[in-house]
Amino acid sequence: MEKSSKVQQSSQKIASTASGFQFRTPAGIQDFTDDPIKQKAMNNLWSNNLDGFIQQGMLNNPWNATNTPPTTNYYNPIDNNPPSNAANIKWGAYPGRLAYNFPNATQDQLNQMADTGQISGQISNSPCTTDGQQVAYFPYGPRGWQDEYCEWAITRNTAGKITRIDFTCENPEYWNSLWLIDPNKVLELYQTILDKPQITLADLSVPGITNPLTNQPVYNPLNKWNAGTVSDATKGGAIHLTSTPNTLQTEIGLATSSTIQRFNPPPANNTMWPSSQFNNLICVGQYGQRFRNSDPNIGGNVNNFVTQGMMLTLADPPGLYIQMPDFSNFKTPDGTDASAFWTIKRGSKTLNDQNGNPLPGNFILHAVYEVPASKGYTVSDITISGENINWGSQIAATFKMQIVASAYAGKMPNGYDPVGTPTPANTFAQPLQLFYQDYFDTLYNTNVPNPVNHPIPLLSNSTYVPAVINIGSVAMKMVVVAGTCTAKQGQPATYPAVTFDDPAITATVTAVKENVTYAIPGNSQPSTNTALYITVKTGASAKPGQHGVFVTNVGQSTQPAMPALFLVSPVTVQADIAWQNTGVILTANNKAAIKYSSGLWTANPQDNGGQLYNAAGNPTFIAAKPGYTMPGQNEGALIGKVGSTVFLVGMGATIPTGLTGEIQLCINDDLNGQYGAGLTDNIGSISVTIDVQ
Repeated sequence: MEKSSKVQQSSQKIASTASGFQFRTPAGIQDFTDDPIKQKAMNNLWSNNLDGFIQQGMLNNPWNATNTPPTTNYYNPIDNNPPSNAANIKWGAYPGRLAYNFPNATQDQLNQMADTGQISGQISNSPCTTDGQQVAYFPYGPRGWQDEYCEWAITRNTAGKITRIDFTCENPEYWNSLWLIDPNKVLELYQTILDKPQITLADLSVPGITNPLTNQPVYNPLNKWNAGTVSDATKGGAIHLTSTPNTLQTEIGLATSSTIQRFNPPPANNTMWPSSQFNNLICVGQYGQRFRNSDPNIGGNVNNFVTQGMMLTLADPPGLYIQMPDFSNFKTPDGTDASAFWTIKRGSKTLNDQNGNPLPGNFILHAVYEVPASKGYTVSDITISGENINWGSQIAATFKMQIVASAYAGKMPNGYDPVGTPTPANTFAQPLQLFYQDYFDTLYNTNVPNPVNHPIPLLSNSTYVPAVINIGSVAMKMVVVAGTCTAKQGQPATYPAVTFDDPAITATVTAVKENVTYAIPGNSQPSTNTALYITVKTGASAKPGQHGVFVTNVGQSTQPAMPALFLVSPVTVQADIAWQNTGVILTANNKAAIKYSSGLWTANPQDNGGQLYNAAGNPTFIAAKPGYTMPGQNEGALIGKVGSTVFLVGMGATIPTGLTGEIQLCINDDLNGQYGAGLTDNIGSISVTIDVQ
C-alpha cells in the first residue's frame, strides 16, 4: 500500500538550478552559526537532498504498478519557482490508528498505548482489503506506533510523576545530513537539546563501521538517546522521528502521488473526493496508511487542490511542524499559565517565506513541556479538563501537526483508475536504495527490539540521503536493494544489469541476497526484496552531482532509473578529519599524480590573519612538529599516503612509484591534539584531481 518507489542518500553537490532557488533547512534553522563554511555546505547538501527526493516522487512508479504515471501537477521549485500562494494542512498529533483498531478501549488505555507501545491486540496487515492477515501492531520500532509525524519521550521522577516531555517532529534525513557535515555538531545538539551532557559520540555511532571515504563514524538513528519513550539519565530522548513511515521523503512522496487524480468511483469521470472518503482515496492511490490522522488528510487535501486545476509543491522550507497546543483546558496547582512551561527548543512560532511574506501556522521542530523544580510540583500535577497528566499523549491530543503547501493556477490533469498490479511480462526490477556495503550488512544484521516483540533490522531506519562516490574510485563496494527482481542467489546467469545515467560510471554485480526483509524507509511494514552486491567504478570523466540507478532483469528491457540515489563528488579533503580515503587504489605498476583543484582551508584559524589558504599550506612557512601528519613540511599543506609511505602533495605531486593500496589524504596538522586543539579547530576543505595511468 505505501510506496517503496522513493529514494534518498546524501552528499556535497551544490544543486544547479534553473530558477536560482535553493531550499531552506527545516524551519530555516542554521546549526552552524559559528562556522559559515560548514553552514553553507549544510545548506547546499540539504537543498540537493530535497531536489532528489522531489525527482524521485515525481517519477512515481514505472516498474511494478499500473496507472502510476509521472506527475504533471506537482512542481519542483529548483526547476521552476513562479509566484504561488501558501496554505497549511493540519492533523492531530495523537496516533489516530489506535482508536480505530481498538474501538472498545478506554481513553486511559489508549493514552497508555500511545505512550508505551504496549499493544497486545493484533491488526490486519492489509487495511484496504478483507483478506489481510492478523499481525502484531505496526509500524515496528521503539516508537513505531507514534506514526503521525510526532514522537515523544517522557521523563518521570522516582514517584512515577512526569517531570518532562520532549516532543519532536524533526525528520531523520536532516540529522543524517548534519552528521555528514560534522558528527561533533550532532553530538553538541543532542547534549544541549536533551540537557544531557553525558552523551558521547560513541553513543551516537554504529559500532564496527566507518564511512568509507571519511573514515568517520556512522550515525545510528536509533541510538540509545533517540529510542523509545522513556527518558532518564542513562538512556532515552526524542531528537528526531524514528517510526519508519515518519520521514520527510515520505511526505514528499505522499504529496507527489496524491496529485495523480483518481476516478471516484471508477470508471466514472468524477475525480473529486470529499473528506469522508479520504481513507478510500488512499487505497485507490496506494499511498500512505489508512486511518492515520495525517496521510488521509494530506493526500486528500493535496488531491483536492489539483482537482481545482492547481500546480502544487510543499512550501519552502519543506518540513513537518508542531503547532502550539491549546492550553485553555489546562489548570496548574498554583494558577500559573500552563503555557509558560512549554519551551520551543528548535524551530519557531512564526516564519516568513523567502520573499518576507508570513507563512501560515507554527514552525516548531522540538518542544519541551517541563515544570521548573522551583515550582514544587510536576507536569503530572497539572490537569487537562480535570484529568491529571499521567501520559504524554494527553498533551499530544491538544495540538496539531502541519505541512504547508504552495500552489498556483494550472490545468486540470487526466484522471486514472486505481493503482493495480501489472502482468509478469510488464513487471520490472525497481531500484529502491543504494548503500555502502559495510553499512548495509551491519544495519541489516542488527535487529532492534520493540514493545510488540516483533524486531526488525536497523536498516529500516536508513534514509534516502545519497551515498557519495569520489571521481576516480575503482572498487567501491556497495549494495543496491531492488524490488520485483528476478535474480537468484548463487546463479550469476540470473544477475541483473546495474547501470547508471553516466557511461563513465560502471558496476559489476558480484553477489545476490534474496528475501531481504526490512521496512523500506517511509513504509509502515517490512517488505521482502533483493540485495545486489556491486563493485562500482567511477571514471575520471564522470559528471559530479546526482545520479540515478538502472536495474534491468535478465531478458527485459531497461526501464527508467531511480533518480538521485547517489552523488559523484570530486575528491574532497576536509581540514578537520584525519586520513581520508579517496577510493583510488593503486597497484605497483600504476603511475599517478595528484593536483590541487579548488577550495581553501586552515590548520590554525589564529595564523595568517585568520585567512584560509590553499593546499600549499600556510603562506608563511611553518615547519610541522613531530606528531604532525608530515613533520618538517609546511603546516596546512596537503599530505598523501599509500600504505605506510607518506609524501607531500601541496599544490601537486607525482606519487612515488611502486606503491600498492588506496590513496589517502590529510592536512598537515597535529593529528592527535598533543599540542592543543589538533584537527578540531580546523576550517574548510580542498578538492583535488587524481590521474592514474
